[in-house]
Amino acid sequence: MAQNENVPWDEQTDRFINDLDERISDKYGISFRDLILNPNKFATKKDMPLTFQNIRKDVDAYFDDLLDSFKDEKAKLDSELESLTAQYHEIDATITNKAALARVPYIKPKSIERKEEADENVIIDRYEPGMESLIGKLLSNAVYVADVSVPYKNYTLGSWLFSGQKNYLLSLDTPTSIVLDIETSRDVISYLLDTISGVFKA
Repeated sequence: MAQNENVPWDEQTDRFINDLDERISDKYGISFRDLILNPNKFATKKDMPLTFQNIRKDVDAYFDDLLDSFKDEKAKLDSELESLTAQYHEIDATITNKAALARVPYIKPKSIERKEEADENVIIDRYEPGMESLIGKLLSNAVYVADVSVPYKNYTLGSWLFSGQKNYLLSLDTPTSIVLDIETSRDVISYLLDTISGVFKA
């Protein structure tokens, strides 16, 4: 858990915020954690609009330097994600064709409200032609099939929900990487800074 259970970020992001908190506090005399959680506290501080801009630049530089130290890992991740995206297109084409033949509706919803803990998860390392029979079986028990894949940059992390009396979720295994952890936390922190930026308009 993050240090404060009420903070709008996870434990992983909290570690980066702690590190940034120390750096920004030393440089600007401002707690980065307090800045995100209580921006109005600093709204009247002298030259705060410029200070906030500089803090954002420092945050970007912090993550740029961090990611730069994992160049080899990033290249490996990009290669894995490229392969996963190619497999996504292959699986999606198979599901689309088989669903049409079986007259099972195929949708790409914005979101689906469901009890995810009730899903039976089928996670595969990679798609092989022999899995067509598995897809056919899943479709035979489905009321509809939904593409619930997750976009990530220019890639797609494939996942399909076969909804029926029992829900089945077929997914390609997502690679684990420190790069993904860093980029996910960077996105969270960037979003938080975007959210409070209006407080520091010049």
